[in-house]
Amino acid sequence: MRASFAVMRRGLLFGLRAGAIPAGICAVLWAAIALSGLSGQPLESTFEKPAAGLVAVLGSLAVGAAVGLVTGAVLAVAPPRMLGSALARGLSCFVVGTTLSAGEVVVMDVSSEGGYGPVVLAVLAMPVVGAVTAARSRSIAAARLGGGAVAGYGDADTDGGTGSGSGPGSGSRSASGSGR
Repeated sequence: MRASFAVMRRGLLFGLRAGAIPAGICAVLWAAIALSGLSGQPLESTFEKPAAGLVAVLGSLAVGAAVGLVTGAVLAVAPPRMLGSALARGLSCFVVGTTLSAGEVVVMDVSSEGGYGPVVLAVLAMPVVGAVTAARSRSIAAARLGGGAVAGYGDADTDGGTGSGSGPGSGSRSASGSGR
């Protein structure tokens, strides 16, 4: 049970970092438009409104947190065989990340009041979010995987730190296909 909470916490931290990227971009745009609006020339941008900028920033953080939390929850309840398979774990995290990043499309649609640019960028970012989530799935699930051991391969530092890889759990893989 403790490992499940650690996985969910790792997922949430990943999601907050991932959500901070679009939130930071929106905050910088919002601040730049607000500062250039002080010159008196109207920019005709929806980010001129403080509510739209706040929705963009907080909504992006919320979507990122949701992606990370749900990814952590999926990895926390996944069967150990799925966690051991990089393909199955990555594919499930890709689907979760891509599906939940649709929330960013909604956030951009609401904050830009139907502007095409932010919505198209959010749609194009959906598979990227899925790929990044899949790539980070091993580090999110590390608490359940046993700190680094994946599917029968032992930790690389079980030989006493000599780096020879000849320890009882070194689990070296050979490229020739012999062995496992």
